[in-house]
Amino acid sequence: MRRLPMQQTITFDDLAPHGMVLEQCWDAIGLDRQGRVYIGFTGKRPDGREDFAVFRYEPSAGGRRFLGTFMDVAAAAGNLQRNEEIPKGHTHLVEAHGKIYMASQGFHDLKGPIDALATYRGAHLYAYDVAADALEEESRFLPGGVLTRHTGIVALAAVPGYGLLAGLAHPTSDIVLFDYAQGRVERTVPGIPWRLGNPLSREIVATRQGKIFTYRGTEDPAQRAESHSIWVYDLKAGTHKPTPYSATGGFWNGQTRSRDGETIYLSTVNGELYRLDTGSDVITHLGHLLPKAEYDAGERIDQLYGITLSNDEKKIYGVPRQHRSKDANLYAYEIATGSVALVGRLEPALYAGSDVRDSHGNLYMGRFGDADRWEGKAGLAIIRAP
Repeated sequence: MRRLPMQQTITFDDLAPHGMVLEQCWDAIGLDRQGRVYIGFTGKRPDGREDFAVFRYEPSAGGRRFLGTFMDVAAAAGNLQRNEEIPKGHTHLVEAHGKIYMASQGFHDLKGPIDALATYRGAHLYAYDVAADALEEESRFLPGGVLTRHTGIVALAAVPGYGLLAGLAHPTSDIVLFDYAQGRVERTVPGIPWRLGNPLSREIVATRQGKIFTYRGTEDPAQRAESHSIWVYDLKAGTHKPTPYSATGGFWNGQTRSRDGETIYLSTVNGELYRLDTGSDVITHLGHLLPKAEYDAGERIDQLYGITLSNDEKKIYGVPRQHRSKDANLYAYEIATGSVALVGRLEPALYAGSDVRDSHGNLYMGRFGDADRWEGKAGLAIIRAP
């Protein structure tokens, strides 16, 4: 029997708007109930403005579709201001209510002072309506035409059983609760207090018990030993406060959950793994996503941009960028034993995106760049894990 390659990359450059160059994909990937994969890329338009392009890939037939760009969809809805750019769709693409939801921010990142916030319009909310086959601007009817004013939405999650999307506002850490059936913001919860040097995580965690967990950390690998409190907002009680738990290894930058929703695994940007038991709200540190021999030899992870459970839910896969290496290696953390093993080597690049896997065990991630660059060569990576 012919052995299939471990990795396949699907590109979309030929489908992108004329002159638009696809550059990066940060977490913006999702799956619908039919097993079709949605992915978005930051790209540069011919006039130099940055935009965000959304595509769909159908694994069963290999079909590819261009669905639209954030700026073009907003302009068609009469909701794009003069000179407005939308360079980032940094959220997971979340299926809810027959739509694939995604949110934007009008800037790349804010890890330093936040005195420039007033110059940004705010976050847009988009949804691809599967039945209508249309990418739509959901925030056009909201006050000011945006989901949040002067901030971005860096993470998005559905709150199971509550009919809500929970958005994480960057850099304020406010929790924005959007009622997708009513098309309105139900409430905005003030977030973890901001301070210089304490950037916002790239994940918001929502449980079926109505708990929403958030976290601030760092990103610089030199600060990997810093520890910060994990916070929880209780929808039923209306309280928002620190939990008894803290985390280290940088801010949260990946999550994957069991099919029954009882267990959620989290990863940090510097490669630490955590487990959340949603029934008890207990958070446990599981260790580092490197084999013990490598870790003991001084190897460390500098950047990890996503994790995904195996289909049997016995392993957690990740593709970190390591301290001493530019290689792209797929590692597997065995949940029962805590051991980590090298699964195989991938094309040198950055890999981003969490919890997107199909029934055949294929993992899907955005890939871009190479051993030396953080942009370009953008595509959808299909990783065939054993």
